[in-house]
Amino acid sequence: MLKELLFMDFDGLPAEPDDVIADALDGGYRERTEGLVTLLRDENADPAARFLACCALASWADPIGYATVVEAAAAPDDLTWRGQSYDRFNSQDDTFAHLAEAVGRSRDMVEERGTAAERLEAARALIRIADRVQLDRRANDLLYPEVVSACRDDLSAAVDRGIARLAAGNPPKFDLGVQLALFINALAESEPTWAADARNGLAAAHPGDRALRELAESGGSSLWLM
Repeated sequence: MLKELLFMDFDGLPAEPDDVIADALDGGYRERTEGLVTLLRDENADPAARFLACCALASWADPIGYATVVEAAAAPDDLTWRGQSYDRFNSQDDTFAHLAEAVGRSRDMVEERGTAAERLEAARALIRIADRVQLDRRANDLLYPEVVSACRDDLSAAVDRGIARLAAGNPPKFDLGVQLALFINALAESEPTWAADARNGLAAAHPGDRALRELAESGGSSLWLM
């Protein structure tokens, strides 16, 4: 089933899922949605296939896709599809990074689908676990102004928890620092005092070079890079 849904374009030719998902935004998603929902809900289906189905549905601003993201974020360690995608640099699970990308980039579809509120809830659910799962630079895909405004408290709380984790000498295997830096930068305009304190707190927690560069480039001290 997955082959016909996401590995075949709308002319019946072999294609990559990313291309099929993008092409379906022009309206083709309607003919693929029912099959992907069936696949997503099939607990006996291949976990990788269910993961791709969720990414596709979320990318198309589908309410079931968003609801599945929220459900996944509620118990990230229990997901059958964890480990179905790894980043190529550190070989760490990046399934939630792909979900963040899908949710963020579905922005242009929510008016057509009437799912703006559901998208915000999915984004909020991912932000709330950002101190526990890898989002890396795909965290930026969530940080559109409407998400930052609606999720301000969730973003700052995730940063505070993440800094505390790093300061306690309990860093995860992924680059937590860089995604915390992206969250801080996103809040800098609306919460300048908090952001300044958070930048200093993150820099003091030894977040790694990538995070320090993000902080310095967005108004932090260049001395952090020395």
